[in-house]
Amino acid sequence: MWFDLALIALGGFFAALVIGSAGFAFAIVVTGIWIYVLLPAAIVLLAAICATLLHIVSIWQFRREIEFGLLWPFLIGGALGVPLGVMALQNLDPGWFRHLFGVFMVAYSVFMLARPQLPVVRLAPAAARIADGTVGWVSGVMGGFAMLHGTLPTLWCGLRGWGKRQARCVYQPYILITGILVMLGVGLNVNIDKAQLVLPLAVCLPAMAAGLWLGLRVFDWISEERFRLLVLWLILASGIALQF
Repeated sequence: MWFDLALIALGGFFAALVIGSAGFAFAIVVTGIWIYVLLPAAIVLLAAICATLLHIVSIWQFRREIEFGLLWPFLIGGALGVPLGVMALQNLDPGWFRHLFGVFMVAYSVFMLARPQLPVVRLAPAAARIADGTVGWVSGVMGGFAMLHGTLPTLWCGLRGWGKRQARCVYQPYILITGILVMLGVGLNVNIDKAQLVLPLAVCLPAMAAGLWLGLRVFDWISEERFRLLVLWLILASGIALQF
């Protein structure tokens, strides 16, 4: 029992460290550790709760920089996609999807690490909103299905040419809102004993607080180029982790 709780706390610390430094990938990090002690549905719900708390605290640091004009297409798409993902969680095995998306993440990150600069996708305003909304919708489905709603918007914000602060002030609020929708969708529709998550959550809170504090210090310290490399290395590691 104590070993299980220690693993849960360890996963919470490292995932919070990643949230503080890069603003995404909480579920991918904790899944690689929690999978040994928690059932898949419990992981999705507990990760959604923990990630929501972390994102609220983290986003508070950047609240004055959020550009709602850029954010709203992602949110609308995510709100439409999450229910479909939750339905898929109840009826399909997410294993094959995690492997497939992991291969994509590895291929993309290796390709981008080999390039000196990130390409920029330039679109007309209307086309850009449609593309942003589509990314939000696909990510919402992925979030409801396997808590993978953060990676694709992060990739897309980089392709849009936004700097580290502007990109984070788009994709992290999106991850927060869609995470809340996932939490509600899974909590209301998936059969799970929620009382069993109280102790793991209590153990996670102090570990996550320490990880988030350290991660935010890292974010302030690194340059734009180092932030780009950090995100790509995290995506590569996450894609590899999804294969196991």
